[in-house]
Amino acid sequence: MNSLPKILIISLLISAMAFLLLKYIGTSSLVIPSSITEVLEFVVLLAAIIAASVISSKPSTPSKGETGTVKWFNLKKGYGFITRDQGDDVFVHYRNIQGKSRRAISEGQRVKFIVIDGDKGLQADEVEAI
Repeated sequence: MNSLPKILIISLLISAMAFLLLKYIGTSSLVIPSSITEVLEFVVLLAAIIAASVISSKPSTPSKGETGTVKWFNLKKGYGFITRDQGDDVFVHYRNIQGKSRRAISEGQRVKFIVIDGDKGLQADEVEAI
């Protein structure tokens, strides 16, 4: 799961390296932006990389919302699985649980959620007890 601060930091580093590389190719020397034009070139490059990073880091279009039943949830480990009403199981982590039952959900409990494409495959997000 990518967070915005992480995206911004990585984009800034990539932009700086790309800017320096492009300037080096053009002048055969490393140049730090000193004129307004060079600063604007850097800002445009940074904005383009941030925009591309944010767009590409969005999860594939999540479903509008689903319901399912908690198959199991391990309180100590903070994760478990939800069986979707359509049959397959989806991973759930305690960070993705909302409401009063933020830390845990119980086996057999009915929940509503959306499905996102996480780091390790499909996972439930915005999980709420029904």
